[in-house]
Amino acid sequence: MQNMKLSYFTNDDSFPLFIQFGRHDIPLFVHGHDDFYELVTVLDGSAEHVVDGESSIIRKGDVFVIGNGISHGFEAPDGLRICNIMYRPEMLFPGDSDIRQLPGFHALFLLEPYLSSTQHFQSRLRLTPSDMARVMPLINAAEAEYNTNSPGRKTMVLSLVRQLAVLLSRLYDCPTKPREISGIADAAAFMETSFADSIAISDVIEKSHYSQRHFIRLFSAAYGMTPQRYLLDVRIRHASAMLKESVLPVTEVALRCGFDDSNYFSRVFRKYTGRSPSEYRTQN
Repeated sequence: MQNMKLSYFTNDDSFPLFIQFGRHDIPLFVHGHDDFYELVTVLDGSAEHVVDGESSIIRKGDVFVIGNGISHGFEAPDGLRICNIMYRPEMLFPGDSDIRQLPGFHALFLLEPYLSSTQHFQSRLRLTPSDMARVMPLINAAEAEYNTNSPGRKTMVLSLVRQLAVLLSRLYDCPTKPREISGIADAAAFMETSFADSIAISDVIEKSHYSQRHFIRLFSAAYGMTPQRYLLDVRIRHASAMLKESVLPVTEVALRCGFDDSNYFSRVFRKYTGRSPSEYRTQN
């Protein structure tokens, strides 16, 4: 099996993103992704999609994400036409992006790729004709802009692709999905939206409808950290932004980021960043 790198498609290291329309009249060999994710929208036709040896039928309106380290290919294509957007997540979705407040973002862009790599899980967002009518102008505009040399091209492409990601995340219907998708996505989004409140992990677990032990195990496996650490990361991320972008006193920043004790906040902040809040503010 061939493992592909993003440099196979683009050699612009400063802009690790590639967009193309593709038509498949013959099978596409199974291949892996070495250092990028791929957002696929089926524009027309159908095919048998093979992911890590498991097959399912894809057709017009299906949207899915293939993660890093996952092998996939197409068999028996029938008029298959797709849009591929290949990207590195850290560029497209920086840590301070408010797209993380959407359960559909966690489901489509994080959890589905993870589950497909660990459990041969195959799910996807299925767009209705009216959904496609909203999505296609963004796809067409992003692809057209990507293939120009106009000044501001990168900014415009990033803006359009991020708009597309937000729209797809909003269209993703979490309640209809299995609990390993919907429960974890709802819990992660809850932490992103409620970090300023005095929430406890028990509140987060309640959103998932899992037992504490099962939720912590599933969440930690998917995100590479415990939910407690995730919530702390969210709070420190927002505190860092406030310290850079506002003149609020450190005590007020602490309160607005869910820390009742400013001394505890300062200790945790230094542990995360290597600097006190005041030092971080003056050096940024």
